[in-house]
Amino acid sequence: MSSDPRQHDDPAPHDDRETYTYEDAAELDEDAFAGSAIDRRTFLSVAAATGVGLAAPSTVSAAVTDEALTALAEFVINATPADYEATLVLEFGDADSLDAFAAEFGDPDWDIDEDDRAPKVVTREEPTPAAHASLTAAELEYALDALDAAVDHVDFSPGANPFWKLDDPYADGVFPDIEAARDWISHAEAGQALDHLEEEYPDRVRVHRIGQGPGWENFHTGEDPDRREIYVAELTNEIRDEESFREKDKAVFIVGIHGNERAGVEAGSRVLEQAAKDDADDFTHLLDDIVIVYVYINPDGWTVRNPQYGPHPWNRFVEGTFYGHYRGNASQVDTNRQYPTIGWANPGFWPADPDDAPATRPGYDVGYADVVPDALATVAHLREYANVEYLCDYHMMGWADSMVLNLESNAAYDHDGTHDLDEVNRRIGAGMEAHWGSPAAIADDTIRAGRDTAGIDEYVPDRLFDYGSIYDSLGYNITGGLLGWAGQPEAFGGLGAITVAPELGLRDAINWRPYIERHLATAYRISMREYAELCAADTDATVATGGQDTAYVTTDALTRRSADLSHTDESPGQGDGPGQQRATEVQRRHETVHPGPEGRATPTMAERTHSLAAQFAASGTEDGVVTLVNPGGEVVRAVDLAESDVRSFYVPDPDAGEWTIEFDGAGELDVDIVTIESDDEHPDPEEAFGYSQTEYVVNPMQFFADLEAHLEDGAMDGLRVHDVTTGRLMRGSSGERRYDKLVISHDVGRDDDAYIAAIEEFVEAGGDLVLTDTGLYLLAAIEVGQAAELSADDMRTVQLGIANLIDRDFDHYLLADIRDLQHEIWKSPQVGYVPNANDQPATIIDDDAFEAAGGDVAGRMQVDVSGSPWTPPEITDEGVGAGSLAAGDAEINLIGSVLPPANQRELHPFGMADYAVSFMGHTMLCNALGFEQRRFVAGDRVGTWGDVR
Repeated sequence: MSSDPRQHDDPAPHDDRETYTYEDAAELDEDAFAGSAIDRRTFLSVAAATGVGLAAPSTVSAAVTDEALTALAEFVINATPADYEATLVLEFGDADSLDAFAAEFGDPDWDIDEDDRAPKVVTREEPTPAAHASLTAAELEYALDALDAAVDHVDFSPGANPFWKLDDPYADGVFPDIEAARDWISHAEAGQALDHLEEEYPDRVRVHRIGQGPGWENFHTGEDPDRREIYVAELTNEIRDEESFREKDKAVFIVGIHGNERAGVEAGSRVLEQAAKDDADDFTHLLDDIVIVYVYINPDGWTVRNPQYGPHPWNRFVEGTFYGHYRGNASQVDTNRQYPTIGWANPGFWPADPDDAPATRPGYDVGYADVVPDALATVAHLREYANVEYLCDYHMMGWADSMVLNLESNAAYDHDGTHDLDEVNRRIGAGMEAHWGSPAAIADDTIRAGRDTAGIDEYVPDRLFDYGSIYDSLGYNITGGLLGWAGQPEAFGGLGAITVAPELGLRDAINWRPYIERHLATAYRISMREYAELCAADTDATVATGGQDTAYVTTDALTRRSADLSHTDESPGQGDGPGQQRATEVQRRHETVHPGPEGRATPTMAERTHSLAAQFAASGTEDGVVTLVNPGGEVVRAVDLAESDVRSFYVPDPDAGEWTIEFDGAGELDVDIVTIESDDEHPDPEEAFGYSQTEYVVNPMQFFADLEAHLEDGAMDGLRVHDVTTGRLMRGSSGERRYDKLVISHDVGRDDDAYIAAIEEFVEAGGDLVLTDTGLYLLAAIEVGQAAELSADDMRTVQLGIANLIDRDFDHYLLADIRDLQHEIWKSPQVGYVPNANDQPATIIDDDAFEAAGGDVAGRMQVDVSGSPWTPPEITDEGVGAGSLAAGDAEINLIGSVLPPANQRELHPFGMADYAVSFMGHTMLCNALGFEQRRFVAGDRVGTWGDVR
C-alpha cells in the first residue's frame, strides 16, 4: 500500500523478474538471452504476437505459436513456467482428431474418490468436437504439431463449465455439479451465465451490473486498470412486478468478498440456476414470499487468479503465494474493512459512503471512487432495497475445530433480532447434522484435504458447526465490516438487517479439489436454505417475567451526544483561528519493511499524537510475525501471518517517541502508517476522512427501553436517581415494593445517603438488585446481605482488550444457556471502543474479598496487555467479572462490563450505537433479571432460555 492505494501502478513490483514489451526486447543484445530456453528471435515473435510485456528472456519457458491459438491463449502458454498447466478449450476439425487427443491425454479411470484434481481432459462431440484440458506448453505444442489431430481453435478458458466459451455452452446445464466442474467458476464465465439465466427465466431471475472494482493491470491487453464488473442476481417469482418485489422480505447473500474464499460463489450460483429451473424444492416454494439476492462483490479478488491479471507478473500466483495475499481489490485494501460502520472508524481504512464521499480524500491525490468503487457501488445498490431481513456474507478460513463457524456481526440487535440470529444459527447446525450426522461422515475427504493442502495429518473437525461473535470465533474484532454496516439501523445508513458471516474451513486458495469442494458447497447450500426459510417465516421472541415489574435507573451521565465533540458546531474546537495550529492533522507515510534490524519502519509519535494506525501487506511469504514495538522497547502488538487474516495495527494515545514495526519472516512488508494529531480531545473526521460528523444521542439504558416492547407481562420503567431517593421503588410507607427488580449500571448517586438507603430498603424488602458496569461500586455503600462485607477497596475499574468472560461456571444461573464458544459480552467497535487496545472498561471485584463475602462466582475478567490473541498473554490484573450475592430473600446479581457508555475519543464519523451486547450479553442480562426468553416460529414455541425467578 502507499499514499495511492492503487498499488498496481507502483513501478517497483514485488518480483525480481523483469518484463519486456516487443520494443523493450528489441533493444536487448544477444547476451541477454544467454542460457535462455529460447533465442532472441523467438522471444521477439512472442512479444510481438501478444503485444504485452513478457517475463524476462531467461525465464520464458516456451514459444508456442499456431494460427489456431487465440492471442490470449498464446500469451498465457508462453509467459508462464514450463510446468504451468493452462486451462484450454480446443475445437477439432473432426471426431477422429478429438479421439486421438483424448486417447493421448485423457484419463478414463478418473475417480473423484481417488483423484485429487479434476480430470485432465473432458470432451464433447456436439455441436463440434471439443475438449477442455489442462496442458503445459510442451503438451499443447505436441497436440498441435506431433499428434495426428486437426486442431482448429484453442482459447484460454478458466472456469467450471468446460465449454462456456464455445457455441451451445449450456446443453448440459449452466453451472455443472461440483463433481463435474473443471475449476472454480470464473468471473467472465459467471457474467455470461447469469445473463443466460435471466434470458431463459425472465419471470424469476434479474441481473444487474452495479459497478466495478478498481481493476488490475491486464498484462495481455495492456489495459491498466482493467475494471471488471460487480454482478447482482435477484431471484423470486414475478420478479418484474415492482410493487410485489419491493414488499417482499429479502435475504441477501454476499459471495466472494475475499478473492481466495470461493465457496459462497460455488454454492450460490448453483442454487440460483436450480431454483430458476424449478429444480430446487428447498428454495422454490419460498419464492412467492421472499427475494433472494446474490451479490458477486469483489471482481478484482476473483480475476487476479488468472495469469494475465495482477499488480505483478504471473509467477506470484503460480508459486502459490500470490492469490493468497491479494484477496482484496486491486487497490490492495481488505474489501471487508471499507464500509461506513457506526462507532470507531480506523483512519487507515476507506469507509465508503456513496452519499457523502468526497471526490478526493484529504491528504491523498485520490478519492473513494478510485480506491473502493466496489464498496461504494455495493452500499448504494443495497440501500435501494426495502425489507432486507437477512444479509449473510460468505467467507472461508483455514483449519479449525468446526467445519463452519458463524460469526455474529458487531451490529446491535433488539430482542427479536438477537433471537432471529440465534435461531438461524441453530437451524444451520441442525441441517448440517441431518445431512452428515457428524464430521466422521466426510473424514476420508477432510483427511485427504489436510494432507494435500496444508500438510496436516488426520484432520477431522471436532464439530460440523458452531457460532459466536467475531472475537469468539476468530480471536479478534474489526471495524468497517460489511456486516456491521448492513446490520446498523437505516437511520444511520445501514439496512437494519440481521447479519452474519459464515467461515467455512478447509480453504485452499490455489487448487480446485472437487473431492472436498463438493462438501463445502453443500455446507453453504444448507446455510442459504435455512436463511431463506427463516426469512419467509413468521418469527417472534418474547420475555416472560412471571408478572414481575422492573425498574432501571437511567441518568444523563451515561448519555453521549455528537454535540459533545470538540469539533462540532455546538462545541467548536480550539486552534482553528488565524495563525493557530489546526485542531486535527493527519500524517501519512508508506514504507517497506525487510527482516532484520536494518529493515524496520520507525514512525515517531509526538506528544499531541492521538492515534497510530498501520496497515501492512506481506509479499513473498505466508509466514512470519509482524510486531509493533513502543519507544520503551515493549512489543505492544503482534500478528502471526500464518495464524491470522489481521493485517493492521491500531494504537490509541501512543507514547511519544520512536515506534518500530518489525518483520520476522521471508520477503518484505509494505506498510502504510497513518497518525492522527489533535490539540483537542476529539479528532475531526473531516480532516481524517473527508466526512462530516453524523449527529447522534445515545445512552446504554436504551437496552431496557427496547426490551420492554417484548415483555409478555410485567412492566419495565426507567427511573432517575431522584425518583429512587423520593421513594418510587416502594409503595409509600407500607413496606411493600412497587417493583420486583432493580437494575443500575452506573455509580451516579453512590455518595447520596438517601439514594443508598432507598436501595437498601428495596433489597431488604425482597427486591432483586442487578448491578452492571460501574454500578458495582454501589456494593461498597449498601449494607445488605453479603454485600455488607465488601468495601470500595475490593473493587476497581480496569481496561480490557476485549470484554470477555473466562473461568466460567456454567452451573451458575447467570450463564444458563451460554455455550462454550461464547466469551464476548459486548461488541466494542459500534460503541466506539477499539478491540485489543485495552480501552474497554470493566469493574471487577477482588477474588478473595468476594469469596470471603460468600459470593458465587460465574466468571472472571482479566487484563491482558499483550495486545494480541496470537502471543502469550501478559496478565496484569484480574477479578470477579460476573457473579451473585445473597441478601435474605433477595438476589444481588453482578456483571462487571456489559452496558458501558459510548467512547467518543476515537473517530466515529457515521454515528454511534446505544449498546452492542452479544447474544451472550443479552442472555446474561435476562438471566440476571430472572426472566425467561421465549422464541416462536410460525406461532410455535421453538425454545426457551433461562428461567423465571
